[in-house]
Amino acid sequence: MLQTKDLLLREIRLDDSDDLYEIRHNPLSHEYTDTVPDQTTEDTKSYIRKMISGTEANKWYLWVIEFNQKVIGSISVWNIQGSCAELGYGLHPDYWGREYMKQALEAVCDYIFSHTGISVLEAYTEEHNKKSIRLLNKCNFEKVNEVDDQGYFHDRVYHMWVYKTEKKR
Repeated sequence: MLQTKDLLLREIRLDDSDDLYEIRHNPLSHEYTDTVPDQTTEDTKSYIRKMISGTEANKWYLWVIEFNQKVIGSISVWNIQGSCAELGYGLHPDYWGREYMKQALEAVCDYIFSHTGISVLEAYTEEHNKKSIRLLNKCNFEKVNEVDDQGYFHDRVYHMWVYKTEKKR
């Protein structure tokens, strides 16, 4: 569990399904990603079970972001390759622009760099996702690359900007 000024970051639970469904069902949450909205709460429960299983198997780290006892988003560290890993994050659109994800991202970076062998975190964001780009810049990530990613669910190419931050020595 991690705590910030306004947020509690904790492990995901099956009883988070209603709050997470609100996020995962909202089309705005998928605007810049090759993902599709959950159609039912059972879709969300299946996602939660998968996330719990991966966390228990040490495949990734995942926290839900709680504000006033409501889950408003999630943040993960996954695709772990030695000392390098990838960040993933999302927040319910009603909470965008309030610095909550900045608090969560800073707390997760501090935790990962202090308590694991990971020393490099990368984040991929679609080139038009200005809010995500601003967030990464505010959190001292630097743009290091651009890659094209062919969509699986959508027939389009995603122009991704790659950002990176490293553990301070």
